[in-house]
Amino acid sequence: MLNVIAMTDWLTRISLSCFALSYLIALLLEISRLFYRISVRSIVIFALMLAGIFAHTIFLWDKFQADFSGGTPLASWYDWCLVISLALAVTYTIVALQRVRHSVGIFFLPVILGLILFAVSIKGRQPFSAQERGNLWGMTHGISLTAGTIAMAIAFTTGLMYLVLASRLKRKLPPRAGFHLPSLEWLQVCNQRSLFLATGLIMIGLFSGIIINKLKNVVAWDDMVVVSSSVLLLWLIVVSVFEMLYRPARQGKKIAYLTIASFFFLIMVLCFVIFGQHAEAPAVTMLWAGGGK
Repeated sequence: MLNVIAMTDWLTRISLSCFALSYLIALLLEISRLFYRISVRSIVIFALMLAGIFAHTIFLWDKFQADFSGGTPLASWYDWCLVISLALAVTYTIVALQRVRHSVGIFFLPVILGLILFAVSIKGRQPFSAQERGNLWGMTHGISLTAGTIAMAIAFTTGLMYLVLASRLKRKLPPRAGFHLPSLEWLQVCNQRSLFLATGLIMIGLFSGIIINKLKNVVAWDDMVVVSSSVLLLWLIVVSVFEMLYRPARQGKKIAYLTIASFFFLIMVLCFVIFGQHAEAPAVTMLWAGGGK
């Protein structure tokens, strides 16, 4: 019994630095592929990612329980960034397990660590409003936008890999020892599917946000975030239609550029939300858990 209590106490002491350090060491090992050949490197990276994901999950679960006892669980931008970084860490681990020889971690891990670093930088910001607990539209808004952002981050990463590999092939550069990427065909399929998924989810999220604002009327329709979000949605729809109808875009390079632009567009809109006056609006903020006390 004492051992169980001691283990529980140890798990509750897991900090953000535990999983961030695991991801950082995994990234350094991925980069080392370019310079050294280590036979057990992939095994060590996989073990580090599993340890990081475990610590990351326990950290969020512990925070979920603590928040739930006092009101809204996982209801801040800090939590939101950590949830997305965990989803990307799981995605990377699955891809890396299937493609052991490929250097996908060099592209995924900086995004994961960047999200964690950004989460730390905004930790003290105002949490989401507690007025929409159990509200269906609020939950739909938050979950769909979170999932859409994850899909867009995956599209961005695979698009970046596509451009790097396409550039190397175009310049007829010889394969570099320790640097291998999946085929252009595989990257193109992943990029396209992630982009379509992100577009659909973000569309659901923004439309549910419009419904919330229509019901609550807490943000002016000419607010910068409302306008930029509408432009983002229109951009994503145009990019998706362009990819489906314009045959040369199916070669991948054009759509990869557009995907990367879409990702940075999304980041810009999120910065408007997080750092602008919109962050204080209770009903149209991305409500991860619907809000409420």
